[in-house]
Amino acid sequence: MESVIIRLMGGLGNQMFQYATGYTVAKQLDVPLLLDRTFLDSRPKGMTWTPRSFELDVFQLPITFASEKQVVRMRRELDDRWYRSAKRVFPDLFPSKCFVERGTGFDPAIFQCSAPVYLEGFWQNEGYFVSEANALRNTLFVLKRDLSEKNAALLSSIRSTRSASIHIRRGDYVTNSEAGRYHGACSVEYYTSSAALLVQQHDVDHFFIFSDDPRWVKTNIHLPWPTTYVSHNHGSDTHWDLFLMKHCQHHIIANSSFSWWGAWLDPSPHKAVIAPAQWFKGTATPSSDIIPSTWIAR
Repeated sequence: MESVIIRLMGGLGNQMFQYATGYTVAKQLDVPLLLDRTFLDSRPKGMTWTPRSFELDVFQLPITFASEKQVVRMRRELDDRWYRSAKRVFPDLFPSKCFVERGTGFDPAIFQCSAPVYLEGFWQNEGYFVSEANALRNTLFVLKRDLSEKNAALLSSIRSTRSASIHIRRGDYVTNSEAGRYHGACSVEYYTSSAALLVQQHDVDHFFIFSDDPRWVKTNIHLPWPTTYVSHNHGSDTHWDLFLMKHCQHHIIANSSFSWWGAWLDPSPHKAVIAPAQWFKGTATPSSDIIPSTWIAR
């Protein structure tokens, strides 16, 4: 059966980028989307990356996994040395079935693929799926469970103020030396100056701060405006932070895919989104490759 198979890597935000891109390509080709979770499930010795689990099942979206046999067959040109050699010598006999991301910017060549195709990459650019924005925001990336009483109360507070979300990503950016060198955590000054800008230009009167390190945030981030530190959605409930963030009127995000989605899922054309000007500390990748042109890079 012809299909699009998308490789899943990283945490929830990255898996959302991958699903959104696979969904859009599969819809264009009118074939099923299958998810390859083998990288998420693997725990090789000496791994230097943060282990992640499949997290997309918190959403009301269709999930069909590719079988191990399908994955092996589609990835042969990436994993099988003999197959790669034969493909170089006889390209017509061994047509390419894989499309691998070639950089951080949007690559329109992905929409020249034909099925079956295997997609590998992070796809952190809305160009890959902006055509399906309504479906992604209103149907697919909708949480399954009902709001808890505490989250319902917070949602009410967010809606009753001129609110802005602040997401502070630390986690393995500070605990894993390799992740820290590549990503780097945003500075306190970035958050405080961005908050001041939203107050001045958009009359924000209440900030809601979300983080994977709430203890550090409460000790180090102090704003001279009403502030709520959201710290109860941890572990398997962190996706509720994503839900609450998207309901704020404006957003200050970290260099984090989770942050990115918290702002992007907000459908308001009037929102202001402030993002780091340098997305990856360890590379020269411009933020313009990742953040939409209407967002503010600082």
